[in-house]
Amino acid sequence: MLVKIFWQPDCPKCPKAKELGEILKKEGHNVELFNIKEVEGLAESLFYDILSTPSIIILENNEKKAAWYGEVPEIKDIKEFL
Repeated sequence: MLVKIFWQPDCPKCPKAKELGEILKKEGHNVELFNIKEVEGLAESLFYDILSTPSIIILENNEKKAAWYGEVPEIKDIKEFL
């Protein structure tokens, strides 16, 4: 499973999403963070049709299993899919 977190510097909810990503990383989960204000992050967000931040998607074998757009879910909600 792969967790992708899309964020931007001026987003008030994004620090919480990034913090959640760091917690998941420390627990050994595969997490990628993308700043959509940077070229790589923007390209990745366009590929996944990300229109708001923060956005969190969970992929398994490149297939979307779960997604949250414009909100930060509880960590227990994410762990249901991991």
